[in-house]
Amino acid sequence: MQASGFFCGYQSGDALAGGGPGIAAEPGCLAKVIFDEHCRAPAQAGIISTGLRLLEPLGIHETLSTTGACVSGYSDNLYWAQSDELLLLAIWVDENGDEGKEALERLTEQAYSRLLSTIQARGYPYMVRVWNYLADINALQQQEERYRQFCVGRFDAFARHGVQDKDFPSACALGHSGGDLVIYLLASKRPPIHFENPQQVSAYHYPQDYGPRSPSFARASLLILNDGTGKLFVSGTASVVGHMTRHAGDVQGQLAVTLHNIDSLLAHVLASQSRGSDDRLEVEVLKVYLRQPEDLPLVKAGVVQHFGEVPMVFVAADVCRSDLLLEIDGLWRWVP
Repeated sequence: MQASGFFCGYQSGDALAGGGPGIAAEPGCLAKVIFDEHCRAPAQAGIISTGLRLLEPLGIHETLSTTGACVSGYSDNLYWAQSDELLLLAIWVDENGDEGKEALERLTEQAYSRLLSTIQARGYPYMVRVWNYLADINALQQQEERYRQFCVGRFDAFARHGVQDKDFPSACALGHSGGDLVIYLLASKRPPIHFENPQQVSAYHYPQDYGPRSPSFARASLLILNDGTGKLFVSGTASVVGHMTRHAGDVQGQLAVTLHNIDSLLAHVLASQSRGSDDRLEVEVLKVYLRQPEDLPLVKAGVVQHFGEVPMVFVAADVCRSDLLLEIDGLWRWVP
């Protein structure tokens, strides 16, 4: 297998076409991510079911790929695909099955422990980016919000495996339409550089008002690949300044703060990493999560005005805080 870059794109057509069990759909394809309204372990390896409801554009899926060859496999609700330098893992947990009799925090700890053991065993020890989608993220369960239970389980797994805050990857956590808890991640043989946002308190330093364990993620992660390309993975970003939500109930106000937070983060990354005046970050793809689908026209207009006509997808999802109406994440290309 050859060294490879990393790419994320949105494509139309049947995401389930092509490929067979244990084989990625095309050479270089790590996975296809589908927006399917009910998250479930896939019938076919190489398909990541998210449970997110697609708002616009309709009839598309997301492709995560490299320029080099990949091998892949699937067993016991764990999918893996790897190239010479990257490993993608996805795991699904059925909360209604036998294991679902346990608390969400315990299920999350078990899932993350399995993921962390796998990246070590396969020789890709550095987490770069993690996506977390679960049902009823803001609901109370056993007198605790489910997102807070999830954060406890993730923290416990990180502590058990010696993952320190300086190693926390970029990430997002959203509520989907129903079904399994799904976690998928990208890991690397070389360490990424993780960043915080000057406008925000690091999530892992939030006060206990936000739960017994703070969220364990970085605001962005920059990975320089073997071919010299750099990719910046920006975490789910919302209307939070310091550690407090801004403009509760006002989607236009929240969008303005969210866009400002992304700009601030990108400027911080450039200032800390730039070696020349021509260095820049170019957006490749965006994913916009909306709590209220009726906000789509307003939010889309604002995002397009800010970033231009770049590939983007809008999905219905519950944001991790009940007073947040939207969240944006994406992938940027480092251009030295």
